[in-house]
Amino acid sequence: MLCQHCKQKEAIMQFFITENGKTREVHLCEACAKNTQEVSFVFHPAIVPEFLQALFGFNAPTKDQPAEMTCPKCGISFSQITQVGKLGCSTCYETFEKQLEPLLRRVHGGGQNVGKIPARRGADLRNRLEQRKLKEKLQALIQQEAFEEAAVVRDQIRKFEQSKGGEKSES
Repeated sequence: MLCQHCKQKEAIMQFFITENGKTREVHLCEACAKNTQEVSFVFHPAIVPEFLQALFGFNAPTKDQPAEMTCPKCGISFSQITQVGKLGCSTCYETFEKQLEPLLRRVHGGGQNVGKIPARRGADLRNRLEQRKLKEKLQALIQQEAFEEAAVVRDQIRKFEQSKGGEKSES
């Protein structure tokens, strides 16, 4: 979509402007967004912890809390990470692992990469992933004592293994 202001460059920013109770949508390129008076907002660093708390559901540290742990390599604290929105170095991942893990799970929806699988050569990988999912489902059903459903899943796994020419997968 083209920029609605200059009508030359590709619009990369979308704004919703509400005036007199009516909302309109504005698409602007980066240059026009920087220069236009139509869209103006002030980013104040003090609102970042409140924003992150509302978005990700964790509380920013208060004055009553003890001194915060800092990264031994770069010296950044977790509250600084939440304010800036970036980690200071690779050691921060290890240092703040307990605080970051729930945050990353909420943001990314899980702890395992489920990226794209190549169409041409990905059939074997897709088959192994499907078989692994079935085995995990089988274990969960057995733990829940849902043996009838577990038998159905077990049969699916057997058919899956037989269709691969009797080849058994790792487990």
